[in-house]
Amino acid sequence: MNRVVKHIEHFLLSSTIWIFFTGIVFTSILLSVQENRHEWPVYLSYISRGCLLFAPVLAFSGFRQRLRRQLPTIAFVLLWGFCFLAYPYLLEALGWQEWIASGALGKVAVRSTGAWFLIAELAILVNHYWLEGKAARLWARKVSLEKGILLFTALFAVFYAGLGFTIPGNPMGEASPLTVISYTLQIFIILLIYYCFYWINHYFLINKMLKQKGVIFYGFGFIAAVLLFYPVAAQLISWLPMVRQTDIHPMNNGLIFEEINALVPFFGMLFSIPFILAIKWYRQNNEITALARERSEAELKLLKQQVNPHFFFNTLNNLYALSLTQDRQTPEVILQLSELMRYVIYKGKEGHVPLAEEVKYIEDYIHLQRIRLHKRLDFRFEKDITDEKLPIPPLLFITLVENAFKHGIEPAEGAGFLHLRLESGAGDLLFSCKNSVEERVAEPGGFGLANLKRRLELLFPERHELTTEEQGQNTYTATLKLNLS
Repeated sequence: MNRVVKHIEHFLLSSTIWIFFTGIVFTSILLSVQENRHEWPVYLSYISRGCLLFAPVLAFSGFRQRLRRQLPTIAFVLLWGFCFLAYPYLLEALGWQEWIASGALGKVAVRSTGAWFLIAELAILVNHYWLEGKAARLWARKVSLEKGILLFTALFAVFYAGLGFTIPGNPMGEASPLTVISYTLQIFIILLIYYCFYWINHYFLINKMLKQKGVIFYGFGFIAAVLLFYPVAAQLISWLPMVRQTDIHPMNNGLIFEEINALVPFFGMLFSIPFILAIKWYRQNNEITALARERSEAELKLLKQQVNPHFFFNTLNNLYALSLTQDRQTPEVILQLSELMRYVIYKGKEGHVPLAEEVKYIEDYIHLQRIRLHKRLDFRFEKDITDEKLPIPPLLFITLVENAFKHGIEPAEGAGFLHLRLESGAGDLLFSCKNSVEERVAEPGGFGLANLKRRLELLFPERHELTTEEQGQNTYTATLKLNLS
């Protein structure tokens, strides 16, 4: 069951085809209502015919990423334009709308589905631009909630007027383009009048009266706002020409004080309460998340700064040991040490480095240790890397290698071994460090490993696995798995 749920979650998060299928479902419901045939076989028949008729668009949405990779940009744009701009008109030109429903209902099906597909596609593109572009997010922060609601209201007015244009028998269906524009503007004015009730509820009744005076005063204020302002709203709406020409609003009967005119703003304000509370929760949650992120970033910077002293202590001890023995390799070690320190100082403060540079750093460190120790060491470093430019946080693996030398190879009297393995695949990274130990030791701890564990918790929360195990009495293995996706 869990596997099925995960497959469904993956499909909904990685594909857009279900969004366009929803448009076909919407059209099928619309046709069932228009024909007054509330039967499952009729409804499912409309869905199946809609899917077959708009199969090219559904196929495009399902294979969008593959087409983007394999087709030239011009070909991809032309195919996109055909699916979302030209295809609905082509269906009408060829008369294929009759295959879904006869007469005017066929046009309703094609036009409403095509409108849904185009709006959905534009919304997907805007969402992609939002997620990928910092400029879009900076622009969106400048748009207040009120401006966003007004923008949505205007888009809804356009959508509603366009939907009315597709329905046979509706006055807008036979209207001229200029009249449709006039109707769209008047629908927006009606919505704007009702938006005033939302504004009163949000910014005065909830933000001030509920906060300062409590629920009782808020209830009286809620009722007073409806009773005081609904006749004014009804009168303003009754002056709009389209209200008298159509049945779009109850005010076409001219009865200003009728109860329906009060129920619309009453339920509008009532149903807006969860929305307003959700907005408040969202803003507070964003503030808390931002504070937690800033705290984590500050802690991570501190941990990265602490890596340097830990490394300096180890390497200076190495250099000191060489100077005591007056080893001829001391100048080479100093040069190698300077390269390692340059990496730690300059690359260590960066957020990410290419995987190849991290591998080079590990190999240089091991070369330095082999010069210093003068021991026979069976060293292997197996690498199975698909992308050497894969960005990873710096200095993640060196702690495990340092522990291998400190607790296993360095204290040993005889020869030892150190076997490393690094694998990188589709979003995953595996680093394994296996080394020899001559006697059973406690779990390696100390500053370095604790630092590494805390960095992993901050960088890869619930996306990493660090395990250690003793294999027999002479082998110790540490394995780090990372999910980079």
